[in-house]
Amino acid sequence: MGEGADHRITRRRALGAAATGAAGISVAGLTNHAALARESRVPVARDGSFEWGVSSGLPQTNAIVLWTRVGGLDRSSKVLLEVAKDRGFSKVVERRKVTARKGRDFTVHAVVRKLKPQREYFYRFSTRESRSRIGRFRTLPPPDSNETIRIGFFSCQSYTAGFYNAHTGLAGEPDLDLVVCLGDYVYENATYEGPRRDKTGNNGDGDVQLLDEWRQKYRLYQSDEQLQLMHANHPFVAVWDDHEVEDNYAGDMPSSAAEEGKTNPGEPRRVSLPERKANAYKAFFEAMPRRKIKRDPSRIYGQTRLGGMADLFFLDERQYRDVQPCADRTLAPCGESETPGRRMLGETQKTWLKDSLAASGAKWKLLGNQLMLMTFDLAPGAPVTVDSWDGYGAERRELGQHILDNGIKDVVALTGDIHTFFAGRMTTSGRIDGTPYGVEFVGGSISSLGVKETFQNAPGVEQLENAITANNPHITYADFDARGYGVVTLSAAEAVCEFKAPETALSENSPVGLLARLRVAAGTTDVERI
Repeated sequence: MGEGADHRITRRRALGAAATGAAGISVAGLTNHAALARESRVPVARDGSFEWGVSSGLPQTNAIVLWTRVGGLDRSSKVLLEVAKDRGFSKVVERRKVTARKGRDFTVHAVVRKLKPQREYFYRFSTRESRSRIGRFRTLPPPDSNETIRIGFFSCQSYTAGFYNAHTGLAGEPDLDLVVCLGDYVYENATYEGPRRDKTGNNGDGDVQLLDEWRQKYRLYQSDEQLQLMHANHPFVAVWDDHEVEDNYAGDMPSSAAEEGKTNPGEPRRVSLPERKANAYKAFFEAMPRRKIKRDPSRIYGQTRLGGMADLFFLDERQYRDVQPCADRTLAPCGESETPGRRMLGETQKTWLKDSLAASGAKWKLLGNQLMLMTFDLAPGAPVTVDSWDGYGAERRELGQHILDNGIKDVVALTGDIHTFFAGRMTTSGRIDGTPYGVEFVGGSISSLGVKETFQNAPGVEQLENAITANNPHITYADFDARGYGVVTLSAAEAVCEFKAPETALSENSPVGLLARLRVAAGTTDVERI
């Protein structure tokens, strides 16, 4: 049997292995005897399946979060976690019992500490009679390291729109320090037509609003073997965009284009948006290899230091924003988008980001950014969508001006959402007439349909690619047809972004190839194709 299958092991082997490792609960200060007593009553799982794979997340120089979901259980149960220096597990560095909790959809979130910097490790989970596939990760380099950094990034993986061939390519990328999902890891509905069917939800139509429905959704997506392969091969972190809750939602408000009593794009609303969001957020944290921040449990924005070469700032462009201007209309001018005081990041996150950028000592400052910062006009002054930063122009200008005023160099945005590959220069206005302050790489989509398909019936869309050249000279590269992902390699001299894509997402096992290699030299905002 291969690594992707559950492996049968004897009860004696599992119990013997558990006895040789460090067990118990690490506590600070006085021992919480009540918690220890409750934990001691959690049984060790006799059997169980690991059909949703394994993943590692939020890597540090000496720590990682390891995740799995255990099927076939009816109560919270313990499973065995092993971490080793080798794939054969002859050099185990940690062996302990961890709990798959019923209240968290039988997921495990195990924090492993006291690891060595920039070191490869392997891990697996097991019950008494079954075993997960093997996962691997590498810890991050120390903060003063000048090592080259490689980051994979992707977004927008509608299950129904196509197969995850891009993830097979991403899984095979060598020496990635991290893979970042920039949003739309799942879709709340089954809007896209394609080769696969999504029957999640109580109505079997893919529309999910209740907690159990959201859990069904994540189980469906994470049952995909190509996605599991990516997770097993690289450490991972995700930020959400809109489809992890509802298309174009903003804070506790639906899209300004949504009809009364309906979701966007039009399913009957069975719960309020705040309730849907609470259910969605809970399921997100259950399904991701990350831990909640106790003092701010719905916060996902934050910072990761990748040696001395890069600081990566993860943003949240949904939870704290104002609703879209101009009734969220598309392909039309919108004067309201420049109204001062309209918020995309919210005051607390914006202040954190500005302060953190100014304080960063890393060579490259990366924005893990859901929505396109560069303007994308179909006609002069008529953006394709105001759900992007094009609807929040005053705050975009404020952020860009802050970067310029503080002399912050080498800012690169890694962006998702728009289902199209773009590269170009970020300016204070978003357009060519603004002052440049960084560059942006937009990583297409894993499977979700692109701008041409979305707006195929709109007037003038047949001239879309010509319009890009004519109306968006700050965008130096665009591909409207491919699905795929990006890999950015950061050194002291340059940032190189490779866009890669399968030949198609409409059939399985399509080979992945290179679309383009793009370069920005350190200290500049010029993107060149190489």
